[in-house]
Amino acid sequence: MNTNSLLLWSIGFLLFFGTACKDSQTLVDVAPDTSQEYFPLTIGKYLIYSVDSVFYKEDNPTDTVRILARETITDTLRDNEGALYYRVERSERATVNEPWVIRQVLGLKQTKTQAERIENNQRFISLTFPFQRNETWNGIAFNSDSLQITVRGEVIEIYKDWESQYDEIFVPQAVNTFLFDSTVVVLHANSDNFIEQRFNKEVYAKGIGLVVKEMAILDSQLNNGDRVWPDDAEKGFTMRQTLIEHN
Repeated sequence: MNTNSLLLWSIGFLLFFGTACKDSQTLVDVAPDTSQEYFPLTIGKYLIYSVDSVFYKEDNPTDTVRILARETITDTLRDNEGALYYRVERSERATVNEPWVIRQVLGLKQTKTQAERIENNQRFISLTFPFQRNETWNGIAFNSDSLQITVRGEVIEIYKDWESQYDEIFVPQAVNTFLFDSTVVVLHANSDNFIEQRFNKEVYAKGIGLVVKEMAILDSQLNNGDRVWPDDAEKGFTMRQTLIEHN
């Protein structure tokens, strides 16, 4: 083999080897997106929560309520545009010895880019796919942030200053007796000032769905010094919902 032929053969080998390595590396680096597994939708699936709520009203003692809540996917349906939704029955009871009573019917929907929840005629974007740390989106894009809701006889703008954001992704987390290998933490609201606090955090576990939900929706017009939440609240509520059973 002459010098020119040897040189051409060497260059061809290097080009082939370099291309092969690049293709191999690409295959190693690309992993399938599993984000949708944190919002599983299967008929018959249920989640049972312990729910603790505290309600605040001016010149009244706080009212603490503890219940059990069960959300069960019972059916599928289509909306006016033909989109597929899953029907969810939310049942509640005060103690384990009482029967479940259906209190609400919800809707859940999943697309390639987001997960949605319809509750009390309000549509929320719970998650966006794929997960990206610190990514923000308008979780109440289908609602008005100035919408007024009556809570224990008091009108309050629950969705004021909401902005959804991933706080943590793919982190292990313990919830009651469960230890989940991978969860994603979403902050739908996290703001406070002298007259109001808005906080809404949700935690989703892979293969399970929503495992924790915490809210603090509080208002006050008290004319005092430093504001202390929730002690200084004149209206609103706090709520913590945690998973205790699932199938």
